[in-house]
Order: sequence, then C-alpha cells, then structure tokens
Amino acid sequence: MVVMGETAQLRTAREIPGLIAATPRPARPDPAVLRFADLDSSVHLGNVPDGLADELPGLYDSLFSTLDWFLAYDRLAPNGACILEDPRHVILYRHEGDNVDVLNKVFCCPPLECERICRSIFRALPQARRIHMDVMFEPERLRLPKRVLCRMDRMVIDLPGSVEEYRRSLGKSTRRNVHRYQNLLDRSFADVRTRVIRPGPDSRAVVDRLVRWKIQRFRAKGQVTYWERSPDLVERVSGLLELCGSVRVTTIDGAEAALDVCFRVGDTAYVYESAHDPRFDEFSLGFLTFYWLVADAIESGAKRLDALEGSRASKALLGAQPVRTTTLSVFRSRSSRLWSPGEEVRVAKRRLTLTLQRWRRAVTRGVRRGPGGEALARRVQRRRAVRLKART
Repeated sequence: MVVMGETAQLRTAREIPGLIAATPRPARPDPAVLRFADLDSSVHLGNVPDGLADELPGLYDSLFSTLDWFLAYDRLAPNGACILEDPRHVILYRHEGDNVDVLNKVFCCPPLECERICRSIFRALPQARRIHMDVMFEPERLRLPKRVLCRMDRMVIDLPGSVEEYRRSLGKSTRRNVHRYQNLLDRSFADVRTRVIRPGPDSRAVVDRLVRWKIQRFRAKGQVTYWERSPDLVERVSGLLELCGSVRVTTIDGAEAALDVCFRVGDTAYVYESAHDPRFDEFSLGFLTFYWLVADAIESGAKRLDALEGSRASKALLGAQPVRTTTLSVFRSRSSRLWSPGEEVRVAKRRLTLTLQRWRRAVTRGVRRGPGGEALARRVQRRRAVRLKART
C-alpha cells in the first residue's frame, strides 16, 4: 500500500539559484527562423520559442527529452530548435563552433525523420560539421555519414493491465522468492510501510542518504560506485529530483530502510536509482522494493517502467528487457569526419575498455566455477574492501 506523504512545493529550473548560471550562455544573436519547404521543417537560430519545450513530454514520453533533464542533469541550455511537421517533432539543440548537440535523448524518431532533422540543421548552420544525437534504431538505417560513439541498453518493462497479470508473467522461482522474502520480512518486523514523497528543497539530503547506503554496500564487496567516479552526479540528480521527481520511502519499524528515486513522464514510470540500508541485505530488500515499485506503477496506470542501466540480471528476473539507444556523430559529408580525429581515438579506447571488462568478467565466472573458486573470490573481495577503506 502506498501512503502519500507531505508534498513539497516544486520549483522550476529557472527559480533555483545558480542552476542555469552553471552553464554559461553565449550572447544570443537576433532571433531568426529558417523554413525548408522540401523537408517540411523549420529551424530556429539562437532562440527557442516560448512554450515549445512544453510539447516534449507529450511527444516522446521520455524523461531524457524534457527541459528539466537538459537544464538540471545535462546542465546544457538549448540555443536553437528544429521543428518537423507531419509528423510533428520538436528537437532542441545546442550549437557551439562546428558542433551541434541534439539535447533530446531516448526519443522515438524513425530514420527518415532523423535524416530530415540533420539535413535541416546542416542547411541552417553552414559552419556545423557534425551533429551528436541519440537514435533508437540500428545506425545503418540512417543514410548519412556517421560514427557510432556508444551504445546504452536500458532495462524496460512493458506493463500489463493488472498486478495479478504481471505476477503470472514472472517465472515460478521468482514468484516463490517474492513470497518467501515478503513473509520473512513480515515475520521479522512488526511494521513495514511505504510512502511516496516529493522532497523538493530536501532532495540533496535524500540523495546523500541513498549514496551513503550504496557506497557502504559496494565497498563491502570491494567495488567502487559510479557516484564516487562522478563527484558532480549527486548535485545533478538532486537538482533534477527537486524539479520533477519523487522518492518512494520504505520504513521498517519506523526507520528508513530503502529509497527509490522515481520520475513520471506521460505513460512511462522511471526508476533512476534505488538503495537500501545494508542491515537488511538478508531480506533481499532491493529485490522486494523493485517488485513493489512495479506493482505501484501498474496501479497508477503506467504503460511501461524504465529502470535504466545496472543490475541487469535481477531486473530481468522481474520482467525487464534491454532496449538499446545508440549515440551517433552524424557528419555533413564524409570529409567532415577528418575534423574530429580525437573523437575516433576516444571511441577506440572505449571499445578496448569494454572488451577488457567483458574478458575480466568471463575469467571471474570461470574461476568461481572451478575448485575453490568461491573461496578465492571472497578472499579477493575482502582484500579490495580493505584497500578501499584504507583510501578513505
């Protein structure tokens, strides 16, 4: 059962001191708009018309294609827009030098319409040599010179019409584990509750608590979290949460035990991050809270739940499937590729790193399956945990 907590008054991005100022804005030229009849498009140069960004949630149902995400998380203010008619698309971009960054991300746009967007921007900005943009189709379908920068798989659940239907869709062992851990939790504690709050100005304190639990659990395994590798991430997530997010708080005997940072855009519910107090590891509290969260999303009328990356195995057990997004550099011409050699080097390094990571995971799995493998893995894990503790 979800109990709605006190709701803090949310503020827009423009009302949070220093948020927009964190990304310097170039001086705006005189507003201009160029129209291209053959592409059925228009491009706004140096400005975004009032109210245009308000169309984004309804067009794409994507948290990553909202003005809140651009300003609070990406910390990039758009300085131009491309509009397609029939079908309608609203694309916000940031132009600097010879580069254009399409700020819309994880948005459904077929190859031919992406091609119209790119051709429109290249016509409107003769100095631009490349456009960075995300696509949700195989890159080969885009008939323009391009380079694949990276790929990301998000874990998404297409939600059925009822919680009972969702439960039946899970595997037998998964249903048994949900029942077992739920009963264990109920027998061990007198009071387990969940409520949803809008933290507003208290968002930073909520995120700090979540990160603290996350780091505690990972260090016990000898691992480093991405929160530690990206020190500014806490501030960015806190700003986004203050603008448009909610937190699902699970309490056990009156004490906070788990936190889920959530967002809702149209028919899509998002789980950005979840964490629980390490004291409740034996109850598989993270597994349980994710199941409860999916059930609540179904009851709220959501059509899908996007759990982003990470913990793919456990999310797959609860019905999530990978959905791929690819980030591309799209070039004006083949010769334009020659102006970004550093980008090619970064892509090669990234591919090498991913290959080494896959190789290391495969070796680790092989060692674990061998004689004494589990004991060796635990010993290595303890040594990593000791080293991490010594660093701090």
